Amino acid sequence: MNGRFLIVRLGAVGDVVHALPLASAIRDAYPNAHIAWAVAPGTSPLLEENPDINQVFIVDTKAWRLKMPLEAISGIRRCISSLREIRANVAIDAQGLIKSGLIVLASGAGKRVGFEQRACREGLSAAMMTHHAPTIEGPHHVIEKNLSLLGHLGVEVPMRGAIRFPLPERTEEAEEAASFLQREGLSSDRPLMIVHPGAGWETKRWDTARYAVLGDSWVEMSGGSLLFTWGSEEEEATVRRVVAAMHGGATVAPRTSLRQLSALLRRADVFVGGDSGPLHLAAALGVRCLAIIGATDPLRNGPWGEGHEVLHHRLACSGCYGRTCPDIECLDRIGADEAILALKRLWNSHE
Repeated sequence: MNGRFLIVRLGAVGDVVHALPLASAIRDAYPNAHIAWAVAPGTSPLLEENPDINQVFIVDTKAWRLKMPLEAISGIRRCISSLREIRANVAIDAQGLIKSGLIVLASGAGKRVGFEQRACREGLSAAMMTHHAPTIEGPHHVIEKNLSLLGHLGVEVPMRGAIRFPLPERTEEAEEAASFLQREGLSSDRPLMIVHPGAGWETKRWDTARYAVLGDSWVEMSGGSLLFTWGSEEEEATVRRVVAAMHGGATVAPRTSLRQLSALLRRADVFVGGDSGPLHLAAALGVRCLAIIGATDPLRNGPWGEGHEVLHHRLACSGCYGRTCPDIECLDRIGADEAILALKRLWNSHE
């Protein structure tokens, strides 16, 4: 089958990372297929130079909402026209939202594959599909959910060890990252831990004072270096509070693009953070992670792969996926001492 495929997974960072194996499995099954990916502009750099993807199609739905109605309609029409030029005969909704379903429908593909209604965040999207992947019963990772879409494509789900996350690095990106680390004294002869305390939801953000204690413990136990990364200005302020509370030294990264962040992450020995894009990017790059999980389900949204440590206290309300909460007990129960022990296990396994 040398078909033309369109994958729709607009964002965010972790969501795009978790869908990468879907494109890889299609490429392995159909080496000569044309594979396009519809993605939001903020996460499109993750797909650049991916050998499994022929075409990155950027869909900026946020920009449409900010424009005047007539201008937005014009932009949508141009998007639909460009979608049709892909000439996809198979379109895949790996997101399960109304907007992703509409993009699949607008592509003109005769075969439209998505999740069953109960597995979609917005059930109406399922009505726009011609084929539905059966819902996986029992605990499973979101990557496994995405790969369940392969059944209607004539593609076998790859074995766990064969699941790939192509994230190519350009020469200049490698050189820039190495130069930064050397300039900051984060030399390659000392182990490096990267910490990303920020996350999009408050129910994913662990206490800053505990991050400070954990950072000091890392330096003491490993003799290594410590780098804090951030995305927004709010996250930068959080990072600087953490560093100010530490007894030892740590480096705060400058503002980075997604690809610059990726280049730094792949040079880390350990990553620490909550359920956020950088956590999933680090895991996909093969970095061992200490994940501090609150309102989300660690079985579904924890770091993919072996050798990680996951801290999570299961409560009656666990897996609520609430973005806010008056009492974030699930995170509050994870103390600094517990995190230090998990970090020691992670570091000892390295040795």
